[in-house]
Amino acid sequence: MLKAEADLSGIEAKYQNYLDKQTVPDSLLVEVKDCLVNIRSALDYLWCKVPDVGTGSHFPSANSQVDFSNKTAGIDKKYIDVVEKWQSYNGDPWLKNFGYIRNKNVHLTLVPQTRQETKEFSVKNANSGVTMRGVTFSGKGTVTINLGGVSVPIDMKTEFPANVSGVDIERKIWVDFLFDGSSISLDFPENVSALPFLKQSFTNAKTIISGVEKVI
Repeated sequence: MLKAEADLSGIEAKYQNYLDKQTVPDSLLVEVKDCLVNIRSALDYLWCKVPDVGTGSHFPSANSQVDFSNKTAGIDKKYIDVVEKWQSYNGDPWLKNFGYIRNKNVHLTLVPQTRQETKEFSVKNANSGVTMRGVTFSGKGTVTINLGGVSVPIDMKTEFPANVSGVDIERKIWVDFLFDGSSISLDFPENVSALPFLKQSFTNAKTIISGVEKVI
């Protein structure tokens, strides 16, 4: 996992600069690919250390319990118990999405990423407060937020609250790159943010590796 950790550190260090420029250079896509490949390699290397998996076996990722049982036939239950809870059929789509994104990066083309902005604002006074994220406003009428008896109008041009005396307003624009595989397959997972997904994949892989190594 040392290579994956170095990849992730490098991506994170440059990420904000790419966001500010609203560009996705080829170098970023290559680093994302390398990070995904190194995480997957760490999982495969771990699985090869498990007794009775066979030479060249890959870390199991299954869409059903039957599929998982077929891929782990003859493996001691103590290893299966650690790995099975991460399978997508148990409700967490991470491993399936990881395999999908990683495979598309390696075998087809490096998945293009797009920039997405999400607006968030917090409005509060001495009596109450509210936070809204990803909310959009439209129409010609007036939109207001009632905050403890104080009306806070929304500026329809910016979609942020207007300044009101006695009310604190915090405005943020969340910016990220999303994996976009719509041109590759209709099954490609939607709205997967690149950097958070890489971090999640690194953390989950470390947890899996630690869990398996404890019972080896």
